[in-house]
Amino acid sequence: MGHHSCIKIHGHQFLYFRDGYLPELAALFVEGDRRVTHHSGSDGGEEGTEFVYATTVASLRERLQVQGFTARQARGELALALKLWSTKKQRTDSAEAEPVELHEAGEDMPGACRQWVWRSSPMDWSSPVPSAQEIEDEVCNRLSRSFDDLTIEELLTHSGDDDPLDMLSWYMNPRSFLRLLLEHTPDSTLEVCLDLSQLTGCCTEMPTTLPVAAEARADQLADLALNAPLLVLTEGPTDARILSAGMEITHPHLKGFVNFFDYASASAEGGVSALVRTVSAFVAAGVANRFVAIADNDTEGHAGLVKLKRQNLPDRCRVLHYPSLPFLESYPTMGPTSELPVPANINELAGSLEMYLGSDVLEADGGGLLPVQWRSLNPQLHRYQGSLSDEDKKVVQARFGEKVRACKAGRGTGREDWSGVHAIIESIVGAFD
Repeated sequence: MGHHSCIKIHGHQFLYFRDGYLPELAALFVEGDRRVTHHSGSDGGEEGTEFVYATTVASLRERLQVQGFTARQARGELALALKLWSTKKQRTDSAEAEPVELHEAGEDMPGACRQWVWRSSPMDWSSPVPSAQEIEDEVCNRLSRSFDDLTIEELLTHSGDDDPLDMLSWYMNPRSFLRLLLEHTPDSTLEVCLDLSQLTGCCTEMPTTLPVAAEARADQLADLALNAPLLVLTEGPTDARILSAGMEITHPHLKGFVNFFDYASASAEGGVSALVRTVSAFVAAGVANRFVAIADNDTEGHAGLVKLKRQNLPDRCRVLHYPSLPFLESYPTMGPTSELPVPANINELAGSLEMYLGSDVLEADGGGLLPVQWRSLNPQLHRYQGSLSDEDKKVVQARFGEKVRACKAGRGTGREDWSGVHAIIESIVGAFD
């Protein structure tokens, strides 16, 4: 097959590219994923250089997810790709026919044909076109076992010219095809890598110092509508700053793929009303970015977004609240007539961001949890608004900042509670499902 790059999952190789690499696949990795290992061959192994960008299936799946390559999108493109494959097969009389680009199937066909592949065409048109279910079953069967565990017969089948997955990759956007593979990889902790090792030898001689991922991602950002980071709008600069810092702990692999709106740089005002105005301005201006607006899970947050949710918003926009948590279903609250804290479900009533920063930072000095104070009744929703006191909010935010700094400095205990922040980021990641 010559000098080529490929994607490896569980030892299986997909998406070959001769004498180079697919930039849109390289852009899914970051320079922190780079791994270069030189093998001398002195221990009986083969001499050479391993040059890969490697991360976990879960991390790469989420990077694709926030770019819009969801499981639903991948299955939709799979159906269209099989339709194109079938059409091509029906009108092909010669085994040497040239591949058809996807735009020949109509304007509704997403993605672009992988026209950079090294072969002139798929070789075997005699076998029947599989169904979508057969393709997904084949992916499941193949990735459920390590490549090293396959029998000789299976290896021959997977390397043949009529391999259905190899042929299918002709008709799908590479990221959609990869998303389909990752959807059916049973162990999300497995390594998936872009293997550039064969490009470092003679003929191609790619330097291992080349920042492949960084350069590919920089070029990709020029295509803003599809490839820019997912933009997250919050109620204000404090929420944006805290969530950005928290995401670096809970989802570090999403840095550069999810950006929180920089209210400080934009000198923008905060609050749920300001969030509504920002969303409306983005929609009216036709901002190409995919963006998520997320507000507090409290009475004011829900009341403030009622009208916005009723609007016919573009598909590139999603409006969310911080998710409800089991932890908040029985939380100490103080009312105007109660002298002692009363447990209550504060989801959708008092779920400001501070309530998601961890039970460890919400602890009161005398034991228990810092109580929520019930405040005014909202006449629109007929329910009370609650929150921590202003002083307690400052304490919680300061404790969270120290918790983040400690973890980044390697001083974390491993017992920190990140569940609330994790739930928020997960809701953002899944916003376009």
